Amino acid sequence: MEKGEGRVVSFADHGQQWLVVRTKSHQERIAADHLRDRDVEPYCPMYLEPPWHPRAPRGPVPLFSGYLFARCRPRRQLAAVRFCPGVLGPVVFDGEPATVSQRLVDDLRQREGARGYVLPPEVELGFKRGQRVRLMAGPLKGLEGIFNGYLRGGQRAQVLMRFLRAEHRVEVETEALAWARC
Repeated sequence: MEKGEGRVVSFADHGQQWLVVRTKSHQERIAADHLRDRDVEPYCPMYLEPPWHPRAPRGPVPLFSGYLFARCRPRRQLAAVRFCPGVLGPVVFDGEPATVSQRLVDDLRQREGARGYVLPPEVELGFKRGQRVRLMAGPLKGLEGIFNGYLRGGQRAQVLMRFLRAEHRVEVETEALAWARC
């Protein structure tokens, strides 16, 4: 076996890396702020989640709830990451902190674009007539139907639903719809 072939890459081999970091519940932003103060570059990809009830937060939420990425020099800055407020610690496999590639981070940032968050496919691609959808909010939450079309500039939609032994046309907020996943 040639030198360097088939071995685990150690931190001595590389400079900065993106560590996968576990955060305390709902403290991704707090952890990111404190990591920045310690000269560690945090990255918490955000996602625009469809609201699951009328009073649900409507802003972006972390794509990986309870996790973020921290770009640092693990040999020098691992303690700064590990003992940071809001952080539970780096994710570890077989005694080595888990890392992700720069390419993955770049791909996520590209999907976020100027918005600063990833759009769900429902919003990014829209719904097509005849597509199966699920209501995520309101009195019919959890029920599925068939998307029939957009109404009033795309803010509302008509969904064909079957209940009480009949088919009904129901108008709902487009934000309350998600693709029905089998």
